[in-house]
Amino acid sequence: MNPFADDVCAGPFGVAENRSVPGLNGDILGQLTTTIDERQSSTGRTGGQPLLLLTAPRAGYGKTHLLGRLAAAANGQVVLVPLAFRLEDTIGISAVAVRGLESMARAEASREGWTKLREACAGVCATLVRRLIENGTLPCANPEQALRVLGGDPVEVFDEKGSARLIGDWVRRFEAQLRKPMTEQAMRRVPAIPTALESWVNAMLNHALDGGMSHMAVLRMLAADESNEGPVTWLRLLGLWRPVVLLVDHLDAYYRNPEAGLRIASLLLDMSEMDGVHVVLSLNQDVWQATFGHHLPSAMEDRLTASQMLLRGIGESEAATLLRLRLQHAGIPIDAGREFAMFLDVKRYFLGRPLGSVSARTFLRHAAKQWDFFQQTLSAPVMQGGISLQTMTADEGVRPLMTEEVAESTEENDSHAGEFPIFDSSTTAQMKLMAEGLAEPTPALPQQDEAPLLPPPAGVNGKHQHLPPPSALRNADTSDADEAPAQFSPSSAGAFENLREMLGKLRQPSAPHGAESNGTHSVAERLADVLGAAATPEPAVAAAAAAELPAPSAAVVMPPAFVPSSRPAVTAAPPAPNAERDALLGRYEALRLQMAAEAVSLPLDFTKLADLIRLAGRRFPLVRFSEHELPGMTGRYAMCWSLQGLEVVFGLANFADGSYWRTLAGFAAGRLAEVNQDALSTGAAVPRLKITTFKTDREQQSWAILQHSTSFPEVLKTNVDPIHLDTQNVAALYAMQRIIKEAESGALEATPAQVMSVLARELDFFWKRVTRAA
Repeated sequence: MNPFADDVCAGPFGVAENRSVPGLNGDILGQLTTTIDERQSSTGRTGGQPLLLLTAPRAGYGKTHLLGRLAAAANGQVVLVPLAFRLEDTIGISAVAVRGLESMARAEASREGWTKLREACAGVCATLVRRLIENGTLPCANPEQALRVLGGDPVEVFDEKGSARLIGDWVRRFEAQLRKPMTEQAMRRVPAIPTALESWVNAMLNHALDGGMSHMAVLRMLAADESNEGPVTWLRLLGLWRPVVLLVDHLDAYYRNPEAGLRIASLLLDMSEMDGVHVVLSLNQDVWQATFGHHLPSAMEDRLTASQMLLRGIGESEAATLLRLRLQHAGIPIDAGREFAMFLDVKRYFLGRPLGSVSARTFLRHAAKQWDFFQQTLSAPVMQGGISLQTMTADEGVRPLMTEEVAESTEENDSHAGEFPIFDSSTTAQMKLMAEGLAEPTPALPQQDEAPLLPPPAGVNGKHQHLPPPSALRNADTSDADEAPAQFSPSSAGAFENLREMLGKLRQPSAPHGAESNGTHSVAERLADVLGAAATPEPAVAAAAAAELPAPSAAVVMPPAFVPSSRPAVTAAPPAPNAERDALLGRYEALRLQMAAEAVSLPLDFTKLADLIRLAGRRFPLVRFSEHELPGMTGRYAMCWSLQGLEVVFGLANFADGSYWRTLAGFAAGRLAEVNQDALSTGAAVPRLKITTFKTDREQQSWAILQHSTSFPEVLKTNVDPIHLDTQNVAALYAMQRIIKEAESGALEATPAQVMSVLARELDFFWKRVTRAA
């Protein structure tokens, strides 16, 4: 089985500390336990304490798992009551009691046949019997020993095989005589209706002695009876045994339901005022913002957030520990586990990711996909000619990947069996390309700043540059250079296509790359990539592109439209040799295959898209990039691309974040007014403005909700351009973002500009779609 397939924590009970990462949110766990302990020890009355609010950026950050660790850390010192409302529930105190009682009835205790609910009932009954002995109402031959046993584990008392079963057997024998004194003792501690309290004591004693669903049904009926204060009575009886910690989780069904959020918040704040009851509310940030947050009165919001704790994501060290724990628990051999750890490469996975941005579930799902890929590499041996490749002995030699000629397998010529090819030529080339990317990156390009257009006359970094001699340039194949360039007319309909075809001739490997090229090829490569993704074939844009070209060399005859202007030429990275270019392409293909798992299983990562858009906007010569902080949202920015006749405002956030999209729409409306005013004052054509965002099938529903909401004014709805990406597109974008991050960090010996120069065509679909005017 896949050791990483289990990535969802169903509930807080059953979480084992030895299978948990100690450092993951350990400070939050310590803060929770310390807060509860201090509230119990500081005063006899634990009511009136602030509600504890536990929030996470989104699902998968381990809220439920942390609550389970809280249960384990409490070590039997509190009664944990998990609570998950259902949509059919009428939000109120009876729903709290019923759903909490049901969750405890489903949770198994340490002994077979026992549940957390039966254990709690036994604890309450043991406490009542203990207090009868303490005040002398119940005579006992050895009261000290009886009090010590009744103060311990109640399961050992009421279980027929428990170590203290003698007292439990005595209670069974005299239960009829004990029921009334136990009820009277409860009345001294719990303010409740006498008849209702008597029913509760009888039902809890029956469930402690025998268990069974029939007794649980009686308890459920009593918990739903609000007329007799059944829900409050149940919680107060539990408090006789141990302090009650109410864990409120799984409120996602109330997303965008402020009315339900108001009722839930009011109910939980009232319950936090009860003696002996602590309330821990667990929420994701999107549910908090859409259901609670600013939808509540300020005083109520302040009370909810008075003791707020924010979960963070998993880090590199915690991820490595989690990886090791999962492999150990699954019984994976040490050597196999070490090989998979090298295959997964935790350090590379976290490279370039913001600190705390990776949830534990995200990492587990990534590891699960990588485990499947890892297992595929260990599949059955390949059979060739009826012989298993793994059963070949050393005497038989090593079969070559490919031979010039394939010897026919005949009875007379079996000695040539070792020359049979395993793969054909095309498959071999693809395998070599993938192998280069999966291995540790080898030096591909010199790590340096962008080089000037003219090569330096001396060596670089103390080494000589070996340029081909003039004879080599003269003898080089110049068939492409000798051909007349395609004629270009800015007014023609296919102007961009002609320009792209002409510049494509300069990219052929047969073209000479000597000193007299004066950097023309590098600039042409970048312009070809940019112009290949241009939005519309407008003459004005073509003329602007022409202004970026340097003076033409003698090998290329430029048409009059390409006479350079007085503005300085664009400095670009030198073109990579074929071997280095292939190495970059190989690494990109390997990353794309690796990112396919994340693209399939996880929501769209807008952080990666933002990195890619920011770097491309700063590098492309035809794009003017700008970044503006959104008003009222410190630290959150809107990125813009300004092209000839088009302005693109990027919206990069979860579609459930209504406040972000409303703010972005207001910014875009103000920007639209600005560009219109500028066009009127200068007499230029009014550029088109559009809000561009991205979605996949996973975000389709949330996008539809946002599209039909009031976040976008009617005048702006026609300006919104949602770009749909399939999983292959997403994997390609993630791979490009990762390889650029590797170049920026120095893990890859290439500059980001050189990476863009080599791989820009791989994202041709993306540039075209983003800059499309309509």
